[in-house]
Formats: sequence, structure tokens, C-alpha cells
Amino acid sequence: MQPAHHDGPEHADIVRRLTMSEATVKAHVSRALAKLGATNRVQLTILVHDADLL
Repeated sequence: MQPAHHDGPEHADIVRRLTMSEATVKAHVSRALAKLGATNRVQLTILVHDADLL
């Protein structure tokens, strides 16, 4: 799952677009944060962008 930009959608918006539960979205975001060593979604987005994954 690609992270949302800091000005982008909140978890609830992602849930509606992907038809996932909010708990599932939060779990995916939390795992991505942990694996990449980011402390928030903004850092996660920057890391993903810099790695040309967006």
C-alpha cells in the first residue's frame, strides 16, 4: 500500500477508496512505518517518493 501524502487522504478516506476496514489500513501503514523506520506518514511518503515507488 502506498502511503497518503500529509495533505492527502486520511485513513477513513483510504478505507472508502480501497474497501478495506480502517483497522486494516492502519495496520498496513503501521507496518510500512516500522519497516522503513519512519515515525509518521509524511516521512513514509518522502521515503517512498525518494525510492521512486510512487
